[in-house]
Amino acid sequence: MGCMASTNKIVGPTITPNSEAQKKSSTLKKNETVLVALSRLDEEIERSERTQPTARLAVVSAELESIEQEIKSFEDITTPAANKDAYAKTIHQLFIGLDLYRRPMLASENEDFVANVNRKEMRRLELNWLRTRYSELVRERRVLHAQILRIRSLYAQLQHLLETVWGNSIRPGSPQEGALTKAIGLRDALAAVSARLRAAAEYAHAAVRLVDDALPAWKLTSVGKSGWERTAACADACSLLVGARCAERGARRVLAAPAAPRAARALRLALDYAFTDAVHDHKCQRATEIFFQFKEALVLLIDSIHQVLLNNLENLQAAERDVSSCRKDLRAARVNSIVQKGLAELKYVPRALTSLNGTMK
Repeated sequence: MGCMASTNKIVGPTITPNSEAQKKSSTLKKNETVLVALSRLDEEIERSERTQPTARLAVVSAELESIEQEIKSFEDITTPAANKDAYAKTIHQLFIGLDLYRRPMLASENEDFVANVNRKEMRRLELNWLRTRYSELVRERRVLHAQILRIRSLYAQLQHLLETVWGNSIRPGSPQEGALTKAIGLRDALAAVSARLRAAAEYAHAAVRLVDDALPAWKLTSVGKSGWERTAACADACSLLVGARCAERGARRVLAAPAAPRAARALRLALDYAFTDAVHDHKCQRATEIFFQFKEALVLLIDSIHQVLLNNLENLQAAERDVSSCRKDLRAARVNSIVQKGLAELKYVPRALTSLNGTMK
């Protein structure tokens, strides 16, 4: 019988410390009454929905679709994504081949050529970031699907229990049920907005952390003793800043804001010419200013998200309280009706409920 709570227990060859507790819990479920089962299912549904898996799944699914489209734009890149060591070595060999370490003026003359090579290498890093993030989101989507399937299973058990007790007759608490439906609708709408804002804030915070990690590495480009040390430091800084730019783009992706701000566009151009700019003091200083401007734009974005998120969370908490209150009122109406029908001691077992259902028909 589908309305019965799952009591089948898989017994392993060894006894774990929690075996006795699990056995007691299983026994309690076998001996629980319809009233206890009704309250338990209601509470489990409320507890499972508190993490808002449906709202988060909508954000994850939309982001996966967007990332998938973005990955397709890298069709010109067929080689595996490069790591930062390969990135530094590629630029290092280019500088050696053009003899740019000893001739800074020659670096200025060839900066567009170096920028084109550097742009291609950074796109490999972007592709690697996108593929890694895509894999993470796919794993999270599986977990969210499992959580939602559990909630649906709980709803199905509750619905079957209600149909068994009341059949096709009018159930008690119809006004409370309508109020609960409206409260859940408002709660879910606010939860969807909250999920987007939280995801954007996480991306923006990650971008700021990457920028903070990149700035010390960027400073080493002007104090390195050898050309390799300077190039390796520059590659480290650029790799981190590419990650920061991808994270900032992730924040805009979940907020459905495709247009990049001026600071992000300036950062991209600065990263293209980072290696040649690092050999000129005034250009290096200008690039540093652009990096700080990008960080300031991220901080402003975080502040804006937090302001909206705080207001949304207040409304969401109020909606959660309304849902909880409506759910308690509805549960009380159903419990009172069961007691009035003299079914308070009815056991929540398949045979008893089947017999009751047959009698009501």
